[in-house]
Amino acid sequence: MKKFNLLQLLPALDSGGLEQGTVDLANFIGENNLGSFIVSKGGLMENQLDQRTTKHIKLATHTKNFLYMPFVANKLNKIINNNAIDIVHVRSRAPAWMLQFINKKNFKSVSTFHNVYGTSNFLKRYYNKSLCKVDHIIAISQYVKSQIAKLYNLDENSINVIYRGIDIDYFNSEINSEDVLAKFLYKYEIPSDKKIILYPGRLTDWKGQIQFLKIIENYKNDKKMFYFIGDNKNKSYYLKLIKEIKNKNLGHICKVIGNLNKQDLKMMYLCSDLIISAPLKPEGFGRIISESLAMKKIILCYDYGGAKEQIKSLDNIFKVEPNNQKELIVKIDKSLEFSKENISNIGNKSRKYIIDNFSKKKMLENYLSFYNSILL
Repeated sequence: MKKFNLLQLLPALDSGGLEQGTVDLANFIGENNLGSFIVSKGGLMENQLDQRTTKHIKLATHTKNFLYMPFVANKLNKIINNNAIDIVHVRSRAPAWMLQFINKKNFKSVSTFHNVYGTSNFLKRYYNKSLCKVDHIIAISQYVKSQIAKLYNLDENSINVIYRGIDIDYFNSEINSEDVLAKFLYKYEIPSDKKIILYPGRLTDWKGQIQFLKIIENYKNDKKMFYFIGDNKNKSYYLKLIKEIKNKNLGHICKVIGNLNKQDLKMMYLCSDLIISAPLKPEGFGRIISESLAMKKIILCYDYGGAKEQIKSLDNIFKVEPNNQKELIVKIDKSLEFSKENISNIGNKSRKYIIDNFSKKKMLENYLSFYNSILL
């Protein structure tokens, strides 16, 4: 294995699948005695980095101000040179533009398309193309690969697919601490006499939470509780969701918890009887699907985008025609009537499928192999 120094470049380390993948890869590279660097403005997930083997350098890489970008790029270039960086892996559009202000590049540049992104007008397409202006491109699913090849006139053979991977050792169905679970149930007032239906996802319009309220209205008088969890930095949407819940008189069966740390997220998965993924447009991947399946949970998914690739070989119960609320209601009712034995059988098969195809270990090994290949 060739020795190299890797620098991952992204806006921040607050929360999300992109950030989790960056942290996982940084720690893995460091554990293999390779140079591991991250440049971002920082965030809550910094504490997940192994400080002994990964160096985090704070820089205003989140800026979208094109007048300020050259100054940030100049500082970035000094970091690259001072640390003898061999590979710069840029993981977001704004930081990708900064590479364009570095004239002499003595490193390999790599980008990852984590989604297809909005392309409704020329300016958006132009902004997104920053991720194409590199030596090598990675897509997080076959769906993303096919879409960006069409949108940006790229050769599909030049795009590498490396799926996101989830921590299968952490996301399992075992209750490691009854005390931790009890405290979680008390903290969030999770009832023991109702079916728990979980809708994970960043609180934003295209994730579909408000549209899902129409389905919740069918269960006003049932013994069910619906929970929305996810990053709530989009305050206007968060307040809009809360208002809609109130207007529809759903407050007694519907709660918005917001962002959860990794431990609380696992607890929420554990106490859920059913999980929903119903975004209004296809996601690039959607790691909540693999996390749920690894925990042997039933998750009903709109069958498109990166979700389709995670459930294509699994039981049909997981697959819902996109935006078909009638089918979603039918499958909610059907899933909640499954016997424990049926849930166990489906769960064992789905967990094995995730271990074989979407584990963190597999993702990290694929990245290391890829990095070695581009340095030959």
